[in-house]
Amino acid sequence: MTAEENIKQPEITPGECPPKGCPPPTRIECIVVDKVYDSCFQVDERTRSTVITTGDGNEFPTGTFTAGQIVPCALDPGSRISCEVLNKTPVNDSGFFSLHLLVRVPVRLTNPNAPTEFVLREFTFTKLVTLCCPEGTEVDCSESSLLFCNCVVSEVGVGNITVTCDLQICLVIKCILTVQLLVPSYGFCVPAPCVTLPGVCPPTPPPQCF
Repeated sequence: MTAEENIKQPEITPGECPPKGCPPPTRIECIVVDKVYDSCFQVDERTRSTVITTGDGNEFPTGTFTAGQIVPCALDPGSRISCEVLNKTPVNDSGFFSLHLLVRVPVRLTNPNAPTEFVLREFTFTKLVTLCCPEGTEVDCSESSLLFCNCVVSEVGVGNITVTCDLQICLVIKCILTVQLLVPSYGFCVPAPCVTLPGVCPPTPPPQCF
């Protein structure tokens, strides 16, 4: 490439290519990345019950409880939905496998009588999926999310209550393996100076009521 041709070549920066397209890459790099061999998602609805002890010094020590009382529920902060492969069976010679998974959903149940009191529970269920998961890949469900959680006191006993929860989970399953890939590149990224966009001056006045 001549010096004149090099000058005419559009500058490459992170983002979209110019309307005329990007020039050909200048290098082939070997990078280490997590490759997703296959993935799928599905919304699952499950109902689970758990027993919580009540009274002084127990899990929910404060207040009295009645059947039908709502118990606040949410995904346990700092935790993620996870899954474990219980069984992996090849599907003929297609490269696909039938995966029998145990899904774990960690939740926090808060005492409706005292917001500072809570218990942690792990609700589980099994799932059967078929994915391209060659040997060496790991099954990952960490991108799954708890879409909905509704819990109520379903039974009041002596020193305990039974809480029943309706859960709606967006289950995202991926088969991942760390590999070395050859990719075209333009070399290393060079940061550009930071730019601060000015605000609107003068600011737009708020709407008026008539």
